[in-house]
Amino acid sequence: MFGNLRRNALVLGQVTLTSTFALLGCAEPLDGSDGIGSEAESAVETTNGLITINGLGMHNGLGMHNGLAIQNGLAIQNGLAIQNGLMTTSSGRTTMEYLVRCALPAGRSITKADQNGVNYTFQGQLGFAPQWETGTCDYNCQEFVSACMMAHVNTSGNHVPLFVVSQKDPKTLAGVGWDLSADYPNQEGSFFGNIFVLGAHGVDATSVAAFYCNGKAYDVDTVPGRIGANQTNAPYTNPFITGTYATTSSGYCSDVCTASDTPYPDSGYKACGGWNNVVTTYRKAATGGTITKAANNLAVTITRYFDTAFGYCANVAVTNKTTTVVPNWTVVYDTGTATQYWRWFGTETATAGNVHTVKSNNSALLALPPNGTRWVGYCAKYNGAAVAPVVKSVTAP
Repeated sequence: MFGNLRRNALVLGQVTLTSTFALLGCAEPLDGSDGIGSEAESAVETTNGLITINGLGMHNGLGMHNGLAIQNGLAIQNGLAIQNGLMTTSSGRTTMEYLVRCALPAGRSITKADQNGVNYTFQGQLGFAPQWETGTCDYNCQEFVSACMMAHVNTSGNHVPLFVVSQKDPKTLAGVGWDLSADYPNQEGSFFGNIFVLGAHGVDATSVAAFYCNGKAYDVDTVPGRIGANQTNAPYTNPFITGTYATTSSGYCSDVCTASDTPYPDSGYKACGGWNNVVTTYRKAATGGTITKAANNLAVTITRYFDTAFGYCANVAVTNKTTTVVPNWTVVYDTGTATQYWRWFGTETATAGNVHTVKSNNSALLALPPNGTRWVGYCAKYNGAAVAPVVKSVTAP
C-alpha cells in the first residue's frame, strides 16, 4: 500500500519556469473562411475537447482513405484532398483543426477549401511537426502528432484546461519541452503511438497503435471524458495492463516508462514501450474542499485524495484574495496522527512533531497572482485513527 500511495503521489519538485510549455485546447467551431478566430493569439489558456478522431478506427489508420497524404506537405495541393475525405464533413474538418494545431507552431496556418469551394483556415499552435507544412511527415512527425491528437481527446465533449509537456524532436527541436506548473499539479497520463498507419512498431499489422498510460494522479480530480473517469469509446488503450506490452504493473507510466531528463525528472516521460515520442498531460487541482484558515487576505484549502486506511495524499491550495501579487507566503499545517512521508513544491522550513511549516521561498512558481491560487502537497501515513489535517496559519511576510 505504501508503494502504491507513493507512486500515485504528485512527485513534483521545485523548478523555475524556464522551458517552453503549452496548454491543450479546443476552439470555437469552424465557420468557413473566418477560420478559428482568436485561438492563435495564445498557445496557453485553451482547453481540450476533441470528442473523436474522424476516420480513425482500430483497423483503419488516419492516413488511409481520408484524403490525407503524409508524404506531402499539408499546405500543398496534394497534401490534403478537397473532394474526398476529411475536408468534406464537419467532423473531418474538426479532426484537421486539431491535426494542424498539433503539427504547426503558433503563427502558422493553412487554408483549404471543401468540396463546395468554402475556405477553412486551420491555425497552428503546439508545433510538434512544423516540417509537415510543406514537406513529408516522417515517423517522428507521425508519432508526435499522433500523441498530441490523442492527448486532446475528451470523449464526453467537455472542455477543460490541461498542461502538456514532451521532449523535443532531436533533429528539428520541434515540440513543447519539459516543465512543471503549480497551476496543474495532477499528472494525468502519457500518450504515444502512430494513428496514421497500421502495424507501426511491430503492432499487429491490421491494427492502429494508439496507447496511453496512467500518470501519477490519473484518478485525482477526474474530468468526464478523460483518463481516470471511465472513458467510453476512447481511441486508445493502456497496453501495459492488457495487450501489446502487458506486464504485471498496474499501468502507471512511472512503472514502465523512461522519465524526462534533469532538471525536470518528474515532468514527464521520454520513452514508453519502445515509443520515443511521448506527450504527457496534467490537470488542475480540485477547487472544492473546506477552507480551514483565512488571514491577511489569504485563504487555504486542504483537499485529500487516495484516502485509505493506510493514509492519504493532499493538495494544499493557497489563494490570494487581493488585487496585487503576493510573492512570498507561509503555511503551517498539522497532520494530526498521520506522519508525512512525501511532499512536493514549497520549502519546508520547520517541523515540530506532525506540524509542518512550508514557505514559497521566492519561488516564481508559487508567487500568488492577483486573486490567484497556487498549490503545494504532501502524502501522510495514518498512525492509529484517521484524523483530518488542520491548517494552523497562513501569512504573507
